[in-house]
Amino acid sequence: MKTADYDKCARRIAEALALASGEAVLIKLDTRIFTPLVPALQNLIRASGAHISGVILAEDTNKSSEEELHSLRRLFDNADVFIWLPELHQGNRPALARALNEWLDARRGRAVHFHWNGGSYPIGFLETPSQDFIDRLYLAALDVSPEELDRQHRQAESVLRSGPVRVTTPEGTDLSFEVGARPFCSQIGDASLSRMRSARTRIDRDIELPAGALRVAPIENSATGSVFLPVWRPVLTQGRNLTLQFLKGCMAVQGVNADQIDQELSAAGGDARMFREFALGFNPALKVLPEAPFIAYYGYGAGVVRLSLGDNEEMGGANRGGGVYWNFIHNATVTVGNKTLVQDGNLRAAADT
Repeated sequence: MKTADYDKCARRIAEALALASGEAVLIKLDTRIFTPLVPALQNLIRASGAHISGVILAEDTNKSSEEELHSLRRLFDNADVFIWLPELHQGNRPALARALNEWLDARRGRAVHFHWNGGSYPIGFLETPSQDFIDRLYLAALDVSPEELDRQHRQAESVLRSGPVRVTTPEGTDLSFEVGARPFCSQIGDASLSRMRSARTRIDRDIELPAGALRVAPIENSATGSVFLPVWRPVLTQGRNLTLQFLKGCMAVQGVNADQIDQELSAAGGDARMFREFALGFNPALKVLPEAPFIAYYGYGAGVVRLSLGDNEEMGGANRGGGVYWNFIHNATVTVGNKTLVQDGNLRAAADT
């Protein structure tokens, strides 16, 4: 990427946070990538009157887990804002994940996740495009209007609450569930203090850039039906031509390597087999393209559906433990009664359903 691209990324982070004078900012960074972004972001933080209170490196620490947790808690106690910049291998060590979750759950601050690497997934056995192509796509996705996303999310939320939701695909997915009164997380790219006043769950305070997804933990035991996956790649085991069969929210798997997947989920324990999340993407710049058919940025693209398994505490759900297993569907139809939100992977305006 060019210097101007890194400057654009820094500006979008600063716009999302709308930092106030005197605020303390804690940054996590990976010194191996996106290094030109750091000085541009530092300049914008200082220009706002805020200051950098600490830096956490993505590389492994020599401290024990308990030592690191104690140190990290001190850093978060002195921070108003946390910015998580791109890494070669996105993820948090257990101590950092715990300290961050405690801080967000205590409503002491707000965070921005600026992921980049690792957020793209192939469809079936197709290859993902070049990193340069993905960079161009992600940069364009930063331009989506928070106000427009908010308008679309509100309309879709109203439809999704109006009755049982049904997700189908030509390959055989046919899953129904109910949202009930569960809180929605509307990821519109706004991490300002004013936006945080309406935050109800942990992920409402942990904002993704690029933005776009509307997320909810449905009533878990309402999930009934099947999800077809040509490929399963969540953690260790690769399965093919799988059917995930749900009964009262609990999943049983059939297909190639189903026995190994079952063993993997058993080893994970907790609620690894329970229906976790429904997410619907709205970002037009991240939609699945005929010339480059792949899932961009964690399924935040317009019309992409994410149906996942496992722990959903961060979303206000009832599942605990077992990890998180994402499954992306690019060609789903999503209906609620006689209203259609998505038709064959194409997002429809809620007002036109």
